[in-house]
Amino acid sequence: MYFRLTSLGAYCLDVKMDYQPAPIEVKPVLRVLPNLEIAATGPDLEQSDRLALNAYATPVSDFVWRLDASQLLAAIDAGRQVTDIRAFLAARSGTALPDTVARLLDDVAERTTLLQDRGLARLIECADAALAALIANDTRTRKHCMRAGERHLVVTGSSDAVFRRALRDAGYLLAADSKRSAKSRDSTSRPAAE
Repeated sequence: MYFRLTSLGAYCLDVKMDYQPAPIEVKPVLRVLPNLEIAATGPDLEQSDRLALNAYATPVSDFVWRLDASQLLAAIDAGRQVTDIRAFLAARSGTALPDTVARLLDDVAERTTLLQDRGLARLIECADAALAALIANDTRTRKHCMRAGERHLVVTGSSDAVFRRALRDAGYLLAADSKRSAKSRDSTSRPAAE
């Protein structure tokens, strides 16, 4: 006859434009220790809390987990947020996090912002180092490529078309991949089977 729409359901159905999850319930069932270990303080630890801990901490025993940077980075790579992890640990311990844990979380959060994916790039091999230097320093091409070793240039995907035009203006043409060219020549030169 009817159903009740929660705030999450309204957000998913585009009835509401934003969703604010309920704050994490403060329930002291964990002790977060300065040595980066998290210990369950009693049998009241719910399965959902165990799953959350297993997502970003390494199990040491049935009731102890250890925080480490690599496991935290894997959890963040899978979509978790450092602020959510920090809030969960604070809520489940009922106290402020030890300085060592706070520093580890801050360090991991900083590491997630130090590298940015800027898309794909093309690696171009030049016949010799002099040609690579010439193209890398030519006024028409230098802003679209950079040296990558002695005989190689790197061109970002967004600069590919502009680089090719500038390369033509400089009097050069980017040849097709020789392996692909050889394959296509081999397939067209073979006689048809009788």
